[in-house]
Amino acid sequence: MSAPYTAVVVVTHGRAGADMLDAAQAFLHMQLPMVTAIGIHPDDDQDTVNDKIDQAVSELGVRNWEDVLFLVDLVGSTPARLCCGKCNDKGHVVTGLNMPMLLKLATADRSTGPASLGSTLVLTGTKSIHVE
Repeated sequence: MSAPYTAVVVVTHGRAGADMLDAAQAFLHMQLPMVTAIGIHPDDDQDTVNDKIDQAVSELGVRNWEDVLFLVDLVGSTPARLCCGKCNDKGHVVTGLNMPMLLKLATADRSTGPASLGSTLVLTGTKSIHVE
């Protein structure tokens, strides 16, 4: 990995990701570094979604797709498929985003690369799901 810190791009339909990121940062009383969120709207075509993803990564200052982890809301969605294509299907896309995943970003080791960080977030997110 060429970057010392894995960048994270949250990609969701509507404002869900941005709102969750805002809530997580408020809860943590800190800004999560190298994390941004983009919203996809129903009228966005594939090119628009692709441009939003490219712009988000560029604004984080990341030059290598290998240094990005995408957190996406829906498996199989256009955003998920486009993100997978960006990183050549190397496991840098986590679907099923939830709040515990975002909170975990405050303490997770982000120097181990996107695949490792993604695995950590999946474990955290999965452990947080309960029926009561």
